[in-house]
Amino acid sequence: MSINNINGLQSLLSVDGNINAIIIGLITIGLITIITVSAYSFENIINNSKKKSVKIGLQIAEGVILAISMILVQHIFKALNSGDTRSWFYATTQLTLLLYSLYTMQNYVIEFMNIAMPIYVFGHHLINGNNNYLLLFIILTILLALTVSYISRNTDQLLNSEWKYIILQVIYGAIWWVIIWSFHRFTLYYTISMLVGFVIYMSIIRYIAKWIRDSFNNYHDLSEKVNYDELTGIRNRANFDEVSREVFKVYSKDLDVPLTMVMFDIDHFKIFNDDYGHAAGDVVLRHVATLFEKELFKMTTRGQIFRFGGEEFVIIFRGTTPEDALEVIKKIRNDLINDPVEYEGKELNIRISLGASALQPSDKNVDDLFNRVDKYLYESKNQGRNRITVEDETIAFN
Repeated sequence: MSINNINGLQSLLSVDGNINAIIIGLITIGLITIITVSAYSFENIINNSKKKSVKIGLQIAEGVILAISMILVQHIFKALNSGDTRSWFYATTQLTLLLYSLYTMQNYVIEFMNIAMPIYVFGHHLINGNNNYLLLFIILTILLALTVSYISRNTDQLLNSEWKYIILQVIYGAIWWVIIWSFHRFTLYYTISMLVGFVIYMSIIRYIAKWIRDSFNNYHDLSEKVNYDELTGIRNRANFDEVSREVFKVYSKDLDVPLTMVMFDIDHFKIFNDDYGHAAGDVVLRHVATLFEKELFKMTTRGQIFRFGGEEFVIIFRGTTPEDALEVIKKIRNDLINDPVEYEGKELNIRISLGASALQPSDKNVDDLFNRVDKYLYESKNQGRNRITVEDETIAFN
C-alpha cells in the first residue's frame, strides 16, 4: 500500500478527522434542508404567480443560496483544517451540494453552476501554465455538461429508479474526480475510494432529503385539503373565514384603502341537478369556479375567490372600490354567458345573481360586511335574479 493510501487511512481514522466529519455532516444536512425548503417554497410561489420575472428572480435566488452554501462549507473547512481545503471530504461535500441542488431546484442557473464550477475552481491552473492535461480537462468538462444536462432533463425518471440514480451519481462523481486528478495526481485506489465515499454520502443525504420532501409534501397535501375545495379546486369556506378576518384587521385600520366583498350564487342551480343529474351540477360548479379564478388572475384585480358552500361563492377585492369591482364582475359575467357548458351534447346556460359592498367605518367586524353583502345578494334574487346589487342599488344585466 502506498504512503498516500496509508496517510489517507490514518486521516480517516483520526479522532479529529472523525469529529470534523461529524461537524461538516451536520452542517451539510442543515444546508440540504435549507435548499429543499427553498426549492419547494419558491416552486409554490412560481406556480401561484406564473409571472416570468418572478420565475427568473427566484431561479437566481436559488443560485445565490447554492453559492452561499458552498462558500460557507469552504470557510468552515478552512477553519477546521488551518486554512487547508485539500480534503476528499471537502470535495465530496461540495459535489453533494451541487448534485443535490441539480435534482431539487431544477433550473438553468443551477445547471450552469454545475457546469461552470470546475472551470471556476481549476481554471487558474490553466492560466498559471499547468496545461499538460488541457485537452483532458476540456473533454471532461464537456462530458460533465452532457451529464448535468441529462440529469436536469430526466430528474423524475432518475429519482424513481434507484439503479439509474446510482449510475448517474457514479458518472457525475467519476468525471469530477478525474477533473481533479488532472491537476492533483492521486492513485486509482484513492479515486475509487473517493467515488465510493461520494455515492454513500450522497445516498445518506438523499434519504434525509427524501424524508424532508415527504414531510413537506404531506404538509402541502394537508394544507390543500384544509384550505381548498375538493370539487372546484378553489379556496373553501374555512379559508375564507381565516382570510376575511385577517383582511378586516388590516383594512379596518386604514379606510382610505378600499376593500370590497362580492357574493354570488348560480341562478336556478337546482334545475341542473334535477334535469341533468348531480354530475351536471358538479360540471357547472367547476366551470364557474375555474372561469372566475382564471379571469380574476388575468385581469390582475387582486380579487380572491372562495367557494362558500353549495352554489354560493365569495370574492374579496383588496384595494378595489365597489364601482371598479362591478366593472370586473360585468366582464367575467359576460364571459360566462358567452361560454356555456357543454354537457352530453347539450348546452347549459348559466346566470348568476350578486351582491357587493365596501368595508364601512361602522363595520365592527368582518361579519357586518359579510351580512350586508349577503343581504344585497338576496335583494338581487328577490327582484328577479340575473342582477347585481351594489350598496343597496340593484342593476339588471342585459
